[in-house]
Amino acid sequence: MTAEAEYPAVPVSLTVNGVKHDAVVEPRTLLVYFLREHLGLTGTHVGCDTSQCGACTVHLNGRAVKSCTILAATARR
Repeated sequence: MTAEAEYPAVPVSLTVNGVKHDAVVEPRTLLVYFLREHLGLTGTHVGCDTSQCGACTVHLNGRAVKSCTILAATARR
């Protein structure tokens, strides 16, 4: 079985720094990797891989969240 069949792509629509972005990602893509790899926003860092350090912290709907713990597909504008 291929990854495509096992994990069908899902649409993601986010507004980041005032710019709307639409993309299609695997459902298991973390927000930190979406920001870094899909949008090229490398200021968001992956520091510890355990969500302890806070290097991946971003503002999501006015709240500070650790983007290494949130799926890109579940993040909403």
